[in-house]
Amino acid sequence: MPQSTVPAVSDPLIVPEPAKQAWLQAVRVLRYPDTRDIDEWRAFAKESVAVAQAHLPAPIRRKLQSFFSPTGPDALLIENLPGDPHLPPPPADGRRPEGKSAISEAVIAGLIESNAEIFAYSNEKAGAPIHEVAPMAGKEHMTSNAGRVVFPCHTDVAFLAPDFSPDGLILLGLRNQTAAGTSVLPLERVLESAPSSLVEALSKPIFNHPAPASFELPVSVTGPVLWRDARGVAKIGVQTHAVQPVNAEAREAIASLRRLLASLQPERVILGPGTALVFRNDRVLHGRDAFAGERWLQRAYFTKSAQSFRQRTGAPAGAFVFDACQLLRKRAQSDAAVLPPGIGTDAAPSCAL
Repeated sequence: MPQSTVPAVSDPLIVPEPAKQAWLQAVRVLRYPDTRDIDEWRAFAKESVAVAQAHLPAPIRRKLQSFFSPTGPDALLIENLPGDPHLPPPPADGRRPEGKSAISEAVIAGLIESNAEIFAYSNEKAGAPIHEVAPMAGKEHMTSNAGRVVFPCHTDVAFLAPDFSPDGLILLGLRNQTAAGTSVLPLERVLESAPSSLVEALSKPIFNHPAPASFELPVSVTGPVLWRDARGVAKIGVQTHAVQPVNAEAREAIASLRRLLASLQPERVILGPGTALVFRNDRVLHGRDAFAGERWLQRAYFTKSAQSFRQRTGAPAGAFVFDACQLLRKRAQSDAAVLPPGIGTDAAPSCAL
């Protein structure tokens, strides 16, 4: 079984100052690519990995490699990473500001792309491989990455789990004016506290998982909240604030899960400038405090290999942006053996199956 995330997050990996400064100098010369060009993005990622590998101390490189192994920890916290010396104001439109240096993006790509693939959905953030997570004008009260309100513990892109949701996420702090906390709750802690009847109910395909608000797709997928992979490892996929029950059993299970999560005390990490949280999306729930002031993170999804995404959508070699509607449509049309038992879809005409 994977190790608990608690020691990894409580005991951060700290990049020594000389290594940070050397890394910073090396990435200053990189320019952020036109991410509509696959070759440009791949070249940027390759350069970023080469710089990261040259300047990350060997113990941190080994910890990262361990994270990406099947039995590695579920989360890592890395501090004192290089940051942009001169940041523009946080983007209120959700888009990467023009003129921003590429330092934070190079750090993200450098940490992830040596062991996994960063990818994106064309239906979210205009298909950008690295997302700007900051309050957006008119959306501050939404329970989403664009809001300021409390964001309960959840996993990302649950409506595409388990086949086409992210294996993991990286969150990198750029600004955090009021030290707003990010909640981290390992699945193992939930399972240790959950009665067997609740685990059994959450494992049934009786829950409607809607697309997140950031996708703006009127789509929901029916499936379980909990399942086990081929190795028997427990996994979770749920937006606890948005999941909808199919029947009375599901309604009681979701209410019980919410009560259970409210009773557990998650770890709280402060993602300030130069601090990154890397975690398994299906093994760790995460959330956010309400906050005022400036808060700007960057986020990237990653998967061990995006080849299954490319095969399912017919995308060319090296492609890293995929249409969620096409993934759902192809999944519904594919052989039933590809789907976990009982999973179905309910989509609006704009994402018709």
